[in-house]
Amino acid sequence: MGEALNWDDESAAYIRARGERYPGGQGVEPGWAQQVMDDPDLTAFEPDPKSRMGASRFIGYSPAADRVLVVIAFRDADGDLHGINAWPATGADLRFYREEISNGEDN
Repeated sequence: MGEALNWDDESAAYIRARGERYPGGQGVEPGWAQQVMDDPDLTAFEPDPKSRMGASRFIGYSPAADRVLVVIAFRDADGDLHGINAWPATGADLRFYREEISNGEDN
């Protein structure tokens, strides 16, 4: 099992309601995000170079969602991970994940 990902009530509600904010968007369950952390092919950017606050980006597969997800989280002073956001991977994130898997299979 991968690293535990903690969600406060507000952040969990935020990712579940993603479909309400984006037409055609899909909500994400916190349990799906934990499956990302458990993916043996997890891709991690710690910190995420796109983050202004030093958050981390994790890209991995969730069997329950049946797709690759992006999870954004931050580490507290004790080193625990706290979820901020999550969404279905598309574009560059999805390509990067697939390329990493392909590169791993070649070894």
